Amino acid sequence: MKTNRLFPIIFIILTTIILSSFQTQQDHKVLFEKAKYTMETKADLKAAIDLFETLIKNYPNEKEYVAKSLLYQGMCYERLGNQEAIKKYQQLVQKYPGQKNEVALAEKRLNYLDEQLASLKKQAEQHLEKGNELFSMWEYESAIEEYKKALEPDPNSLLALNAQYCIGQTWFRMGKYDLAMGTFKKLVKEYPKSNIAPVTELMIEQVQYAVENNKDTQPIMDFSDKNTIVDPETGITYRKVKTFTGKNDVISYTSGGFNMSPDGRFLVLENKVVPTDGSDPFTLVDMDALRAVYSPDMKNAAFYAESAIWIVPVSPETGHSIGQPKKLLEGSYVFQLQVSWSPDGKKIAFGRRDKTIAGDIWVISVSDGKLTPITNSPQYDDGPVWSPDGNKFAFRSEGEIWLASADGSETKMIIKQGWNTRLIWTPDSKWLFYYHMDQSHLYSLDHNKNYNLNIPEQIGKFISFSATGEKILFYRTSFDDKWESKIVSASGGPTYSPIPNISVFDAKWSTDSKQIVVESENKQGDAIYKIISLAGGNAVDVEIKANVNGKLLPLVFSRNLKSLAFLTAKENDKFDLYIIPFSMQEGQTIGPAKKVFENWSRGNLSWSPENTRLALEHERGIWIVPLDGGSPVQIANTSEGLRGLGWSPDGKMISYFVESKNTRIAYVVPATGGIPQVVHNNCITGDWGHDSKSMALLANDEIQIVSLTGEKIKHIVNLKDLGLINISSLEYSPDGKQLAFIGNNGDKSLIFEYSFENEKIERFVFENQDDEKYFLKWSPDGKWLSYLSEENIKVRLESYLWEADFDEVTEKLLKQK
Repeated sequence: MKTNRLFPIIFIILTTIILSSFQTQQDHKVLFEKAKYTMETKADLKAAIDLFETLIKNYPNEKEYVAKSLLYQGMCYERLGNQEAIKKYQQLVQKYPGQKNEVALAEKRLNYLDEQLASLKKQAEQHLEKGNELFSMWEYESAIEEYKKALEPDPNSLLALNAQYCIGQTWFRMGKYDLAMGTFKKLVKEYPKSNIAPVTELMIEQVQYAVENNKDTQPIMDFSDKNTIVDPETGITYRKVKTFTGKNDVISYTSGGFNMSPDGRFLVLENKVVPTDGSDPFTLVDMDALRAVYSPDMKNAAFYAESAIWIVPVSPETGHSIGQPKKLLEGSYVFQLQVSWSPDGKKIAFGRRDKTIAGDIWVISVSDGKLTPITNSPQYDDGPVWSPDGNKFAFRSEGEIWLASADGSETKMIIKQGWNTRLIWTPDSKWLFYYHMDQSHLYSLDHNKNYNLNIPEQIGKFISFSATGEKILFYRTSFDDKWESKIVSASGGPTYSPIPNISVFDAKWSTDSKQIVVESENKQGDAIYKIISLAGGNAVDVEIKANVNGKLLPLVFSRNLKSLAFLTAKENDKFDLYIIPFSMQEGQTIGPAKKVFENWSRGNLSWSPENTRLALEHERGIWIVPLDGGSPVQIANTSEGLRGLGWSPDGKMISYFVESKNTRIAYVVPATGGIPQVVHNNCITGDWGHDSKSMALLANDEIQIVSLTGEKIKHIVNLKDLGLINISSLEYSPDGKQLAFIGNNGDKSLIFEYSFENEKIERFVFENQDDEKYFLKWSPDGKWLSYLSEENIKVRLESYLWEADFDEVTEKLLKQK
């Protein structure tokens, strides 16, 4: 029968299928064991990864073995140091939750790798920071080695791209243009869509310009091999007594937090201590401390940290701290001048800054914290310095120098102009040193007279009197202040300096976002302007000519850079305000100047959005000045300090801040005049919203959006959540979709950007956090952010300590007419 004939055939087919299925099952098991053997016994990890991958692709239904293969692939990648391991573990956890044993092992490895990655990222950040430090010290080869170490954890990370960019910058500074060009071109080729690409493309153009014009990017070295200098003007002899090199050459500036210990054995910069005997420098305390200063008996030191005043016991012999820091007083203490110790080391005088009192001199007892007021004036008093005889204080008060008795019962003004410096007494309390407008002065209390002390540039800056008072000591750092214009892509990435060797004090974008007009100064200290291409190259000097009486003082360009406002001084301490047409193409003023305001008392000034009006402050009032005809009109009065005039984007309103001793109030007023409206009664800074109906403000340590009637519309962020104590330059992007600002955490100056679309804040500009950043501005196309920075750049091989005989100095000064 046919049925009987078919049975053997059916039996053979079924047997074949069963055997084939069994063979298939055996094949994936055999393949897995082969891959495992290759991994564990032969240690050929790459071959093992390929075998596991073959199993995953060919046997997708064998979930148990696919899961095992993913797990072992992850292990192989781990041993190879490849972050592909994370992807394999994640794939296993997400796609095969039923394979619990394998998932548990994968999750364990993921947790471990997260910890490892965090550690490696921190190490990479430290290498990048160290590289930047070495770069600033001219240790270029060592800097490149640190940058290379920052690449190792993840060569494709944003941090690694920044490190590669820094390597290119280092080659460029060294004058090795071929290596710099190769580094930058490779970055753009491999990561064309990264936020590193925009500034890297600009650097390629800058390198090309340097090659074509044979430009040397190395700073000019300026140092003296003379050990004695006699000033030809005064006849005073200065002697070099110490030289600081290498690891001891870390004093980068001689203002703010710089001082010398009372015994003359240590130079102190914020929290760094440099022994004058040449031994290794050290950190005073393990905190983010600022303005450290030793007590007269060298048994304690005081400093600022965490917005408070602290003290720490120290060894008089070594200068090192020998105990735990103690918080003495909370408040808002960060960058103001150092506190001043009483001669017996039992009390501290300081400018008080907290929520209840700001701008008066107080004394606090170190032992019990008892507070005693010394001044209580309407003026802003700060920077007290206790006289060595303990009888009086010298302090600053809004541009003047005053004396107060030790108990505060008597005060008197002794110097009309002496704002910008720390005051220093002679040990006999008969002379007082101070700076004004970078000019050194000695004031004699016996003669009630001020004497100019013209210190030769090679000597540096006055820092102290010797402990006995026989010598005046000076320090010339190997660093110089550098005021620079920098640019960063709005998407983040490293910074770019289009004009690296010129001091810049202001910068304004061209309307096409391709050029910047910067303000600098000449050797005489007069303001000059230059036009810079975004891609670098030769700067074009701006020529300003106007047929006016008196010296022309450039003030500010209009928003469209088609006009310039300037001043001429008058004998009554007032100014006449002019505007004059300007051509960016020609790089000069064109046409006649037009006087628009007479006898201006000089204050804030702001151009309107359409460039046809000026808003200015004049004698405690706000005025609108039409530029196309008509007379100036006063639109508001204020009896207190006015800050920050700003136009609304639609040109219909004016914003301003009125500052009293403890508060800053934000107002708006119609540009046509009317009753000023309070927007907020206690804020710091702000900017107009894109709709002209709201403002972004920093108020109560919170960035918020408020209506013009003061209602809070939106919370952006609390400063404490960003680790900040203050912000500046709060700036909307041209399209109103982003908000950028500079944040300060008490130690570093950081840039942040907030997106209204995704409600996220991102921080960028990581490569230099120690410079002081300010004047943040968006380019008109919204693609770039520019800002100005003040930083210290090494320009000499070493730093020096100089001295002069005080008797000789006073003898020569007393002969001055």
